[in-house]
Amino acid sequence: MEYWRFIDSGLADGFSNMAEDAALARCWQGKPVLRLYGWRPPAISLGFHQRLEDLDLERCSRDNIDVVYRPTGGRAVLHDDEVTYAVILGPGSRLYDDRVMPVYERISAGIMAALALLRIPLAFERAPARKGTGGKNALSSLCFASSIQHEIGHGGKKMIGSAQRRFGATVLQHGSILLGGAHLRLVDYIKPQDQDGGEGEWRGRARRFMQEKTVALNEISPQPLDYTAVAAALRQGFAERWGIAWSDSELTSEEKNLATELRGEFRDKTTARGQIG
Repeated sequence: MEYWRFIDSGLADGFSNMAEDAALARCWQGKPVLRLYGWRPPAISLGFHQRLEDLDLERCSRDNIDVVYRPTGGRAVLHDDEVTYAVILGPGSRLYDDRVMPVYERISAGIMAALALLRIPLAFERAPARKGTGGKNALSSLCFASSIQHEIGHGGKKMIGSAQRRFGATVLQHGSILLGGAHLRLVDYIKPQDQDGGEGEWRGRARRFMQEKTVALNEISPQPLDYTAVAAALRQGFAERWGIAWSDSELTSEEKNLATELRGEFRDKTTARGQIG
């Protein structure tokens, strides 16, 4: 039996969400954590090294869409109708490994066990990306426009996009579990690089491309699912798959103080790179 902290943070803005994930990783002292949360207002998160210049920042500001950098890498995601998870762990956990992929696959096994409780038929795709899906274009920066590879999906379509980073020996992995199609709106905030046929036609093609690459839980679930139902399944699925006993928790005073400090840093980083508002 492993003893983990379970934190359900509910809805928060993007800067707070990323700051809390980073604070939990930096303050980690031995007990693994599963944290679940949502986003209000909706936000676009960017991988650590992505460019703000790819986004229409004025439109993001006008539509009350936050733009925030993640403490991890990866590609752009619009967070809205989803359950976001974060796992923080280190040496001593049976999910830990010095290598990235074993940890990634063990966390994915917990997620799949959870969604199996909801009768969602999923697979973990280990195949490498198919040729012709990358390239330097506007879509290459979108997480849910890339081919499924080493990820959880259904029928060859991606449902969960995740990213991982190490803070010393501590692992932070977080990711989006799609409930509905809100993630497709990301194409409305990307600056087109190829406007053959006009901007509207480009956005239509981009949206159809993302639809071909992704699937949401409520597209294949036998019953309607919401945040509460998926959060409960994640709690149960991780416990059953990995023999976890939960301690319901909130951030400690140390974690809260660091998260407050880091929230300002995440906001400053985005503002310094050109965010409007």
